Amino acid sequence: MTKRARVHEFPEPDEHPESDIDWDEVVDIICVGTDPGPVAQAISGVQCGRQVLALVRPQSWDPETAAYIAEMVGDLSSVESGSPLTVTRARQLIVEPARGRLIDTFVGAHLHDWAAQCRATSFGVLYTDVFGVDTTRMHTDDGRQIDAVLLGTYPSDADRSVRAVSEWLSEQAREHRVHPDPDVSLRRLITEFGRVAGAELATDSGSLLVRALGGVALPAASPDTDCALYSELGDVDFDVAIVGLPAARFGRVELLITD
Repeated sequence: MTKRARVHEFPEPDEHPESDIDWDEVVDIICVGTDPGPVAQAISGVQCGRQVLALVRPQSWDPETAAYIAEMVGDLSSVESGSPLTVTRARQLIVEPARGRLIDTFVGAHLHDWAAQCRATSFGVLYTDVFGVDTTRMHTDDGRQIDAVLLGTYPSDADRSVRAVSEWLSEQAREHRVHPDPDVSLRRLITEFGRVAGAELATDSGSLLVRALGGVALPAASPDTDCALYSELGDVDFDVAIVGLPAARFGRVELLITD
């Protein structure tokens, strides 16, 4: 667990108003589950200097969390579970200076399909806040703009299977000391000011209220969702990244081949 928070240790920005809840601890993000998606998000948070609390996934969601997830995924179009782990060619997007305010291309029409794709794989993540903190805007060969956090380079001589990529992520999590405590579990999400503000945890010593300034990352798929093998890549190196679309609440792990 993390150290108990003191007010002067966690100065809150304007978007986090003074809470009416007597929180026991404050972190930047809570990541729930040992699926590759939440594990990747936990790694990215630590790499970006964020304070991360990792939790094991409960055997069943509490009614409040289940209702929240159902609301987020209820209108998603059906995508066959086990979607392949995606390999994407991308390059960093260089924005030329322009007069006036630069407006991003509207991607609202694509967010629904993106969420459904993320929902269909254990490499997906559901965020209670919009994805995009500490990310790099990139442009893919198929014309998409993505926000990515690079987690590391996957060696060209390593096993080219989804299981091996999952094990690589687990090893990265151990190196970054992102260890879920098996004796601490999620009891329920806590909502304040119209957003998920944190979570109530069940511990050996009782309930613990933890505020998550950057929101909560939840597994996007069912526990039994498996992921297909990706196509043969030869000897090329690629980066493992957690990827989202601008303004999206879903993300997923992708394998990036960068220029």
